Amino acid sequence: MRDLGKVLGLGETTLDRLAKLLPHWGEVKPEHLAGAGLDPAAPVHGQLLELANEALDFPRHLSIHPGGFLLGHEPVSTIVPIENATMEGRTVIQWDKNDIEDLGLFKVDLLGLGALAQLDRIFRLLREHRGVELSMATIPPGDAATFEMIGRGDTVGVFQIESRAQMAMLPRLVPRTFYDLVIEISIVRPGPITGGMVHPYLRRRRGEEPVDYRTRACARCWRRRSGSRCSRSR
Repeated sequence: MRDLGKVLGLGETTLDRLAKLLPHWGEVKPEHLAGAGLDPAAPVHGQLLELANEALDFPRHLSIHPGGFLLGHEPVSTIVPIENATMEGRTVIQWDKNDIEDLGLFKVDLLGLGALAQLDRIFRLLREHRGVELSMATIPPGDAATFEMIGRGDTVGVFQIESRAQMAMLPRLVPRTFYDLVIEISIVRPGPITGGMVHPYLRRRRGEEPVDYRTRACARCWRRRSGSRCSRSR
């Protein structure tokens, strides 16, 4: 609706108001336009309604996973349809990743991580200048000075805990173990934040309110928000 409205010359404010009134599923109806202050009988609005329903269920855009690869015992061009990507010398599989999995094809996700290159450089520098031999498996897990810096939010350049949101949370959570960092990274996410999980966790971690596992609602039901108990709560 937004894109078609732009093509037809409608204002962005009007389209934004209209888009927010639309349901997530189903056809666009004249009453939706009327609710946004548009006259369904006007030619341009009628055309918008017609085009929107014609375009229903078509993808707005196609996203590409930069690290997804399909492997096969023969060239993948003989197994799936491919097309040229925007980047020169790259190709893209035209099928959806879920369809590829349903067909039992071998798909892997390979992602590069710059922090691993930094760690490798650090290990080499420690070996050359201090004679200390460390690896990913032998990093001291409970270094007090390191956790003291983390607890102050002094984590610029530290992968996963250097964003503004993470640095704001670190002095409140004050991690002292590796598992505390796991919680830190997991809880500063849109889901836990909008679900109201952050502040109760911090209060219970500080001992300001009791932890009652019996009232933990299941992931499928949000009845606790309205005060009633879920039959699957435990």
